[in-house]
Amino acid sequence: MLLGAAALINVGGCRSYSTIETPTTDGFHAKLPSPYTRAVVWGGRPDTVQSVSTWLLKKGILVVDQAKVLQAAADQKVSLSGYQYLETDVLRMAKLVGARLVVFANAEVGSWEVVGWDSGLPRNQRVYAATISLRAVDVNTGEIEWSGKAQSTERFGNLEDGITVLACHALATAWGLRNPGSVAPEHLCMSGSGVMSHEAAAPRATTPAGTSSSTSPAPTNPTTY
Repeated sequence: MLLGAAALINVGGCRSYSTIETPTTDGFHAKLPSPYTRAVVWGGRPDTVQSVSTWLLKKGILVVDQAKVLQAAADQKVSLSGYQYLETDVLRMAKLVGARLVVFANAEVGSWEVVGWDSGLPRNQRVYAATISLRAVDVNTGEIEWSGKAQSTERFGNLEDGITVLACHALATAWGLRNPGSVAPEHLCMSGSGVMSHEAAAPRATTPAGTSSSTSPAPTNPTTY
């Protein structure tokens, strides 16, 4: 359920908000997991968790379902519900279920009501802007092994598709399949295709994480998950 802020915007010279454009990204990796590494993807938005989990599964990572972690937490009388949980508790519960990594997946989503085009006619349309931030943390050492972030540069109309594309670009940047910034290889994470990565993308050298600039404004009153 989306709880982001909504506002009615009258757009002069109406445009079509169809697919998401290539987002601006940042990221790094100190090390990447080997195939069959067990990992938990943890976050408040099911669509973000699902998109990240699918990408990792396609890379050969064994993703442990959140339900198993929640059951371990219930057995230990640890609360992981809502948004007030402690990351140290998530790491501890993930270790109990045999995971080596926890991928924390956070999303900020803003929404607006705008006037768009449908078959040549103007109509009211819900559009979104979003930022996804990911961190992979070793459950034994607490070290961040890789981190990625992707921010939409334009508003987009399909939330599910937008979340999938942003997650893909954040992960691709973290894993060195694309460089940070606003330029990415063609067909890396194609909108609407379900493609999660482009195997032919040339990896880049590992660099320390930095702050990337974006030419787009941040979502108005975004909701963090």
